[in-house]
Amino acid sequence: MALALVLSPLPASGQEIDTSLFKPSQIISVETSKKQLKVYYMEEPHTRTLHCECHFDKQKQVYPAICEGVESPPADTARKEILKWEHLMPLPAFAGNLKCWTQPACQNAGAGNDPGCCRVHSPKFKRMEADMHNLFPAIEVAGESPDTRFGGMAEYRFCRSSLPDAPREGARGEVARAYFYMSYQYKIPIPDDLEDTLRQWHLADPPDAWEEKRNTMIELDQGNRNPFIDHPELVERVRDF
Repeated sequence: MALALVLSPLPASGQEIDTSLFKPSQIISVETSKKQLKVYYMEEPHTRTLHCECHFDKQKQVYPAICEGVESPPADTARKEILKWEHLMPLPAFAGNLKCWTQPACQNAGAGNDPGCCRVHSPKFKRMEADMHNLFPAIEVAGESPDTRFGGMAEYRFCRSSLPDAPREGARGEVARAYFYMSYQYKIPIPDDLEDTLRQWHLADPPDAWEEKRNTMIELDQGNRNPFIDHPELVERVRDF
């Protein structure tokens, strides 16, 4: 689905989107991004995973029994999981149209598409993969793969939710704005049904103080902001992500 701007301005402001708000990211190393994000979360401190709000420590250990969004603690309350910085818009979504992701030479016979190949051959992939506006803390669960839409979904087995295939209500706005940012910044289409859902989440769960502060911290190192956090009304000016 092509990305297009609404040609007629919204009555509330009388202006169209200022494309200069969308500055390029200055980071091209995903490992650098993950290290810097850890610093942000530890210094704040905001040491909670996005989906279940499970607390983690400096060693990236996550304690599932200490989760504000858990229905009931696991049988083994001392059990630890490992923290992973997960792409909310996952690799197949933002890399799926790149030649380095689809060409046979970059197909890993044992594990499907190989991001390592894209890191070598595609500067755009490296910038997208490293973009901190799309990276969030989640539990890495052994033997389970991330969801194909909202990265880090394996964590949901710990979450209190009557809808285990959707993020908790308090995280849905962050998911939506990360998706909208990636779509607009890198011209990545979002399927119609998913876009409709994300728009609803964006409206129902506006940016909170932590999301705004995280946006500012990322700008200090990455050199750009997510304008959909600063100006939530901009979402309504994009006709089709």
